[in-house]
Amino acid sequence: MKGPNFYNLLVILFFTFMSFNATGIESKWQILHQNDEVIIETKNYNCDFSDAYDQEFIFLKITNLTESSLTLKYSLKLWYDNDCINCDSNKPEYEKLFKLNPKETITSNCYERLNQSKIFVKFSMPLEKMPGVNKIVKLTNFEINNIRVEYE
Repeated sequence: MKGPNFYNLLVILFFTFMSFNATGIESKWQILHQNDEVIIETKNYNCDFSDAYDQEFIFLKITNLTESSLTLKYSLKLWYDNDCINCDSNKPEYEKLFKLNPKETITSNCYERLNQSKIFVKFSMPLEKMPGVNKIVKLTNFEINNIRVEYE
């Protein structure tokens, strides 16, 4: 027969496991766009930096489904605090281009600071821990438009 200590241990382990799951800093991949040529997936991720303020991003995973090299192009529209910051703009920094080899997958990460395949969401540190930052703006919406695939 198992005593009360065994059941208490099971309950503690259950809640410990659940708390680790609930506080994860990474979400699951969600398909944003898919056709016969490419899949674009997204997930939220919090990057903890030792030399900069911690930041939350939307990571992109772009997969070439074909047996050919291709270039994926699209336009990115961004809303921060419900205001579109580039809806009336055609600036080149919002035009994205990715060259992919056959069956290649490109995935965002925290370490490449100038990585085009991630979207800044917000600073994830408390405001009082970020001198010089007066307000934390947050990504409230984004769109990937005018998706084009060109074969090489």
